[in-house]
Amino acid sequence: MSNRDIPAFDALSGEGLPYSGFGKILPVTPERVMRLKAAIADAQKRVSEGFGFDFHNPAEAPKHLDAIVADMWNTGWDPKTGNVNVFTRDFGLVLTESILGLLGGALMLRAEQDLSHLSIFWVDFKIEAFPFHKVLKCLYRRHGESMASFVAGLAKCVNPNPR
Repeated sequence: MSNRDIPAFDALSGEGLPYSGFGKILPVTPERVMRLKAAIADAQKRVSEGFGFDFHNPAEAPKHLDAIVADMWNTGWDPKTGNVNVFTRDFGLVLTESILGLLGGALMLRAEQDLSHLSIFWVDFKIEAFPFHKVLKCLYRRHGESMASFVAGLAKCVNPNPR
């Protein structure tokens, strides 16, 4: 994705159905879930080996991802020359796993291979989150974007009365 392809949103609210602008929602089959889980495990391993963070605690993952991206920016990250797609894929998979682990929600898959418009939908709260869109924003915008804040905001929306 290029800078001009960054969606204007990383979450939507107020709709009773998932967003239809990125294509038809595919059925969530055991095979698709298995492929997604394998992709997540591969991404967690690559990010862990590359950046030294453990991603087995979903509550810590967004903060770790923010720290990685901040360090990337601080050491010269430039989205015009860096491999945005690779980082978006891996960080997006890790963030997706974190959100599902912490907040549940229904997985919305729109393509067999391209996960960039995958979303998580909470029908009861009319909230839909797009983890890959949030990661892309963090990689293109040095300030004002945070994956930890994104997850915390979602938590307030889908779990308004935490214990």
